[in-house]
Amino acid sequence: MSDSAALIPTQGTDYAAALSVPPLANLRRLGGEMFSWTDRDPHRGPELPRGAVLRHLIGQFAGPGRAVLVAGPTDDDLVAALVDAGATVTWLLRSLVDADEVARAHPAVTVLAGAAVKVDPAERFDLVVAVDGVDRLNSVEGEQMSAAELIDRLAEAVRPDGVLLLMHDNHLGLHHTVRLAPGGREAQDAAWYPLDDYDTHRPASREQLVDRLAGSGLVVDAAYAAFPEPTTPTVLIGPGLLGNVSSPLRPRLGTAVSSALAAGFRGRPVLSDPRRLAVRALRAGAEDTLAPGWLVVARAPGTAAVPAVESHDLLVGDSRGTFAYEVSVAAGGEVRTTVLQPLEHPIEREGLRRIAEPSAAGTASGYVLEERLLHLCATADLRHMRIELTQFESWLRSQAVDGTLAGPVALAGLADVFVTPDGPALLPTRWEPVEPVAYEIALVRTFWDFAVQLITSALPHPWPITSNAVDLTAILLGMVAHGMTDEEVRAAVELHVRLETAEYELTLDDQQQRLLALLAVTAGTGPVDIPGYRELTEALWRQRYEASHLLAMMEWTEQIIESRDKTLSRLDLQIQFYRKGWTGRAVMAGRAAYRAARRDSGKALRRLRKG
Repeated sequence: MSDSAALIPTQGTDYAAALSVPPLANLRRLGGEMFSWTDRDPHRGPELPRGAVLRHLIGQFAGPGRAVLVAGPTDDDLVAALVDAGATVTWLLRSLVDADEVARAHPAVTVLAGAAVKVDPAERFDLVVAVDGVDRLNSVEGEQMSAAELIDRLAEAVRPDGVLLLMHDNHLGLHHTVRLAPGGREAQDAAWYPLDDYDTHRPASREQLVDRLAGSGLVVDAAYAAFPEPTTPTVLIGPGLLGNVSSPLRPRLGTAVSSALAAGFRGRPVLSDPRRLAVRALRAGAEDTLAPGWLVVARAPGTAAVPAVESHDLLVGDSRGTFAYEVSVAAGGEVRTTVLQPLEHPIEREGLRRIAEPSAAGTASGYVLEERLLHLCATADLRHMRIELTQFESWLRSQAVDGTLAGPVALAGLADVFVTPDGPALLPTRWEPVEPVAYEIALVRTFWDFAVQLITSALPHPWPITSNAVDLTAILLGMVAHGMTDEEVRAAVELHVRLETAEYELTLDDQQQRLLALLAVTAGTGPVDIPGYRELTEALWRQRYEASHLLAMMEWTEQIIESRDKTLSRLDLQIQFYRKGWTGRAVMAGRAAYRAARRDSGKALRRLRKG
């Protein structure tokens, strides 16, 4: 191992005490188990797989009397859901400390401590769940199996008519492409299983993964592209939508993926904002290639005529919790949303309520307003941009009652608006206000949010690059003949901070810092959500650009002042010369006489003309 500190048990784990307690009846040691090791500490390795979409898919195949094998580290909630469904659960973990811990926490679960190579090949299961992939199934205390061999071993564990649910990490995925973690290999327990880009047998694409499972005797019914991380997938793109650029769901896909990436990479330093890379991949129909992972549902053929597993077009869910819904296309071409995993209980935070029944624009044709406006900004098409913003403002005003907005429309951003031939409509959103929001505040927040995006993402737009967020918001509002006050701007930013607090559960200190940071967005401000190195470099260039202009203006001002001082000095010398010498006095007297004569002659001439 490259890091000796990785061998130290997790803080708070007393390994000697763990060995001194009586053995647990539901814990079996297979051999090859790792001592003084843990895979359950997110600060020392990858996070545990979790999320509503995983819970929904796993729950489809769990039930009373079904034998389930959970291979590798997994969130306790997913395992508890299997037990609650009546399944007989066996959990394989390579860490003896982790195995002891979960055996005590889940007495109804049979825990196997050891390496995957030690599992009895004759033992078969109705459902094999490996949502952590295969990288943490090997043990350093014994034989090392390749990724392909581990996939084959998982396939062997599926009994006829059983199901394998496997998440496979994509080494070409955008989460690896934008990762910025110097020294990460030495800082985490994952140091001893680094990415092996030269393993020719490891499946490197979704097609290769499907072929590998088919070669193991399984039939793949569904293979999803998972975003934003393999361990916490919140968006799954089904085979019917992958690469299908003509699908009616295509315009909605960019918003769903961007929202997932914004939440998944929030506050994490990266090489570049992954949303840019994702948008380009979606345009090219290459989201499957750059997906962080692939979630595969495969069946083992048996004697019974088991129907194929139903796949979803677009599955969206929470990273924590149980809420998940599907966006699909009906037989008649109508787009609809279906809640698959409802909220366990109502959620209210910061005066906002979690939406339990999301809805989508039913029409199949249209475009996301934000994407359209970004294109118009890049092409400096002010005419059409004014038309789009005016249409949005008229639609938003039509939703107001007595000058206030209620429901999800009050918090909708431009990325949440889908423009159809019949006018704008809302895409599925996450929050709505408990109390109505003033129409002016909602409008200012929407335009201000777009202005912040243009500035902090260094996106091209027709206005000077030295504009701050408030000035740019005023320009956008001016396009729809709407003004704003300082009080409205502050109220709009406070509403935005409340939305972020409800979504990310910010502390009071975080809220205050966030409010001050958002109010101070200028041309040199870096990204406010995902600190990308590329975007920070662009922000630094803009700061230097603005500073160079200020220095040039200062130098020009100094030159002008110096030139005026010299001119005034010369004039002062001339005046002093004329006032002190006899010649000067005579010239001054002559000038005074000339002015007086010219004035008097002018008056006389005007009197003669009148007479």
